[in-house]
Amino acid sequence: MTHRQKVLTALVSICRRSPAKARTLLGLSEALDSDRAANAAADTSPTMPAGHRYTGVLHDALGYPTLPATARRRADSSLVVFSGLWGAVRPVDQLPAYRIGIGTNLPRIGPLPTYWRGALYDALDAEVAESGALDLRSSGYALMYKPSPEAARNVVIAAITGPDGKRSASSYQSKVAKGRLVRALLQLPKPKAADIATAAESIGLTAAEGANGLVLRAPAGWGLINPPKG
Repeated sequence: MTHRQKVLTALVSICRRSPAKARTLLGLSEALDSDRAANAAADTSPTMPAGHRYTGVLHDALGYPTLPATARRRADSSLVVFSGLWGAVRPVDQLPAYRIGIGTNLPRIGPLPTYWRGALYDALDAEVAESGALDLRSSGYALMYKPSPEAARNVVIAAITGPDGKRSASSYQSKVAKGRLVRALLQLPKPKAADIATAAESIGLTAAEGANGLVLRAPAGWGLINPPKG
């Protein structure tokens, strides 16, 4: 079986056999048993493109379904979303409904970041080394793939902070900033590393070089209102 099939089989199995144990493992309350049930049917349930499947603050701020056609095609070929179940996916990949956190420790699989690390290195490192990447992953997902020294030279890491440029922005603001930033970059004809700061400033962030990459400061209250346009 492939890496994806092994994780899917383990997730479906526990969610079918032991609902109570599955909820505990996944951190779900009984009120969220519909998520456990979706996992139990993930090997047979209908699918849709990842760009439409994923929702939440970050993905809503990105607004993949409402991107102009050219920007959406650019997203399809350049955007990578990390997933505890699927490893890494493109917006066009067909996915069923599911829910699993990156911190989940599945039976016979173990910690998901460790499980995926080798496979994602093999799948991604050469492309990252050649084309570069903007890394906006949160800490758990960052453990799934660590670029080689050669690839790391072409990776831009962006930290979203509050107005002081030191403390991290709230989780909500950080997700809004990441989604809006990617949306702005996707609408550029040929986005490059030098365009990241300009794109950040176009959505109301302040960009500056930091010790480990770009520091993007969100003003107080930024991102709480005024959804992106265009």
